[in-house]
Amino acid sequence: MTDFLQLTFSGLTTGAAYALVALGFAIVFRGTRAINFAQGEYVMLAGVTAGALHQWAHPPLAVVVLAVVLMGALCGVATEVVCVRFTRRPDPNTITLATIGLGVAIKAVVLLATDRQAYTLPGFSGDATLHVGGAVLEAQALWNCALVAVAAGALAAFLRWAPLGVALRASADDGEMAAASGFSRNGAAAWSFALAGALAAAAGAGLAAVSPVNYDFGTLLGLKGFAAAMLGGLGSMPGAVAGGFAIGLTEAWFAGYVSSTYADVVAFGVLLIVLFTRPTGLFAAVRVERV
Repeated sequence: MTDFLQLTFSGLTTGAAYALVALGFAIVFRGTRAINFAQGEYVMLAGVTAGALHQWAHPPLAVVVLAVVLMGALCGVATEVVCVRFTRRPDPNTITLATIGLGVAIKAVVLLATDRQAYTLPGFSGDATLHVGGAVLEAQALWNCALVAVAAGALAAFLRWAPLGVALRASADDGEMAAASGFSRNGAAAWSFALAGALAAAAGAGLAAVSPVNYDFGTLLGLKGFAAAMLGGLGSMPGAVAGGFAIGLTEAWFAGYVSSTYADVVAFGVLLIVLFTRPTGLFAAVRVERV
């Protein structure tokens, strides 16, 4: 029982990161119908920046986290400019391909700037731990889960009730009608990418407090976050959270009881099963169109 609890706590920690990344995929898809494959590199960039800033300047931890979240939002806006406004035909497929190239560029720049060095942050509550049923739960795991809960709740409320959130959804569903109401597709894309960048930065700061982050950290994380978003249903906020935790827990249990060598395969195995059995995901809303 102790081993099961320990593996579960580990799965919740990684699942929270996958959920935040999946939320980023969901918000960009809701706003543009494109998939932002640079999302994992946002997480890596934020983790490296947070660790380097703390190492060199020693500001309060709260200042570090707020700084990288702001940086993530700005990186999201820059992504929208590069991948949407600078492309000749900014359709969803073109935007998706552009984000792949941007992700490769971000990874290369960080590699050159850091020379493969890894960075960490101290835990948000220091080294505090809780002992539950003989297993050890790090306080940082609770912080990461709290980040997911706050981010998912805030995004859901923003998209449902805030005028800007409603306009963002309307622009994705019917860009011409939204433009006639005074809200452009570029505006929707900019807000979507900014929110995704902020989410990724929060994930990067939380992960840097758990494990070292280097230039190669974001690629696999981004793919697992995409698998989580697909599992829950692209564009579904509850689905992104559920998918992230489901993959994190399944991965941890597989590593503990089957083989840690092939634990990374779990996310992609789940993705293949979902694509074959329910391509829209487990929580995707059914869209009805009059023809």
